[in-house]
Amino acid sequence: MIGGGVGGLTTAHELAERGYTVHVYESRSAWGGKARSQPVPGSGTGSRRDLPGEHGFRFYPRFYTHVIDTMKRIPSPVGGWVFDHLRSTTESAIALVDRGTFYRFYRRKVIKPFEVLAALELFFQELDFDDQDIGLFAAKILEFLTASDERRLGEYERMSWWDFLEGDLYSPNFQRQLRAVPRTMVAMDPKRGSARTVGGISMQLILDYADTGVNNDRTMGGPTSEMWIDPWVAQLTSLGVAFHSGLSATTIDVAAGKISGIQLSDGTTVTGDHYVLAVPIDTVIGLITPAMGALDPQLERLRLANPNDLVSWMVGIQYFLYEDVPIVRGHTFFPDSPWALTAISQPQFWRDLGIFRTRYGAGDVGGLISIDVSDWDTPGMFVNKTAKQCTPSEIAQEVWGQLKAALNGTEPGEETLTDAMLHSWHLDADLDYSSGVPPANHSRLLVHPPGSYDVRPEAASLIPNLVFAADYVRTATDLASMEGASEAARKAANAVLDRDGSTATRAQLWPLIEPRQFRHAKRLDRWLYRNGKPHAFEILGLRNAARAANWLRRLERAAGFAHVDDWLDKNVRLSRIARGILSFLGLGA
Repeated sequence: MIGGGVGGLTTAHELAERGYTVHVYESRSAWGGKARSQPVPGSGTGSRRDLPGEHGFRFYPRFYTHVIDTMKRIPSPVGGWVFDHLRSTTESAIALVDRGTFYRFYRRKVIKPFEVLAALELFFQELDFDDQDIGLFAAKILEFLTASDERRLGEYERMSWWDFLEGDLYSPNFQRQLRAVPRTMVAMDPKRGSARTVGGISMQLILDYADTGVNNDRTMGGPTSEMWIDPWVAQLTSLGVAFHSGLSATTIDVAAGKISGIQLSDGTTVTGDHYVLAVPIDTVIGLITPAMGALDPQLERLRLANPNDLVSWMVGIQYFLYEDVPIVRGHTFFPDSPWALTAISQPQFWRDLGIFRTRYGAGDVGGLISIDVSDWDTPGMFVNKTAKQCTPSEIAQEVWGQLKAALNGTEPGEETLTDAMLHSWHLDADLDYSSGVPPANHSRLLVHPPGSYDVRPEAASLIPNLVFAADYVRTATDLASMEGASEAARKAANAVLDRDGSTATRAQLWPLIEPRQFRHAKRLDRWLYRNGKPHAFEILGLRNAARAANWLRRLERAAGFAHVDDWLDKNVRLSRIARGILSFLGLGA
């Protein structure tokens, strides 16, 4: 196993539970890959732990199933399971840098359709979105939800999410929101990410909001390594997994049509019955040899790909404060921030660990705000450089300035953050400034540009003893994330079991679920696509949410599956746009 991140550890877990002898090799000294914590060296005194830095905050939406299943199988040293350390968020917020305004949105269990509708309408109203924008946007969302899998792969994979949404037709205010949300959640610019991937994940996030109330967005109840990775490594060690840190793969040897060994950075060569590559996409591209490409065309396509065309940066910075500043009980999004910031105040979710200052640091730190920076190519507001052009201290200065501009309001006495609160900061250790500025980034992330599906490998390669277990593998999740890595790892483990003819049960896999009420429209679209026709919405010119929803109702009735929308009919005062949104969410049927 080459790579000790979520993909590598998950494959090791699945195979070790089924009796395999597993060796895991990792170039870092710590386990967990991008998910690991990064303690600030020397910051803890007495019996306290070092201050907890990280690559970026952890985010566990409802559609994460593979990662959550694994957490339910890892014992916690304090009793129960790692899964028990997850904490639901009950709020979210949007803060605007250019206005100094802050909007708080409460998450709650949805009981009546109107509760979701009211929350959405408040969201749109507060952000000054007009009916024309929402009408077109909701129609395009409906169009995506009613598109067949064949059209999504054959057509939407070839275009950007921005082009699918017809982004240039919206008001500047709404365009800003369209660009911000994918960047802050999955490091994707909608002008760069494929409509298939960004659209598919956007549907999951939107439907999570409608379906699951407070459970749709979770965070970890403590530093990730402490709560998850360390117990995981302990469990795997007890299962016989051998861990080898500080060793990276340099060369993959091929003989007799299969992998014969892997040369490591210490000059040794390791051999095994099966080999698992669980390293980042730009690393694996450098490891694939022409001999491997000759055995598997998908590997040759990947070998010839330019990693710079496939990846982007989503890197975290943490601010340690003298006193805790909770901000909001959940994530805060900054849609107009030049660097596409997302933030969460973490100690409020770590209460089970005790008081923050008594557990971490030197006793003088009481708060921690963790930020993800998703745009590294746009000049900042206070340091007129892109993040890539900045030194670490300039990055800290710029991000802190953007936070204050959004959170401190425009009136005297409204200050949420002040310079006097700031104790110190920590920038992701995977940024390597040893050669100066710009730094090397050892944790770049696949951003799924149009057509990238063609160069992504299956978990099982055509080389009989080689599999892949990383977030760029073709999966149902279809997102470079810990969930994507976990699903890929399970597929890799199953491939090993299949090749060995094992009678052990296979690792469980789950698909992404979308509402069943769109199945008839998808069936129609499958026929249209196979016959070279556009989507029905394009044929009929349906570019308004209400008209699109009414057409879908008629389609259901024609298919013999009428759903009389009594609730909607009784609420005739609802606006045209609200009716369209309600139908889109599937809450009126």
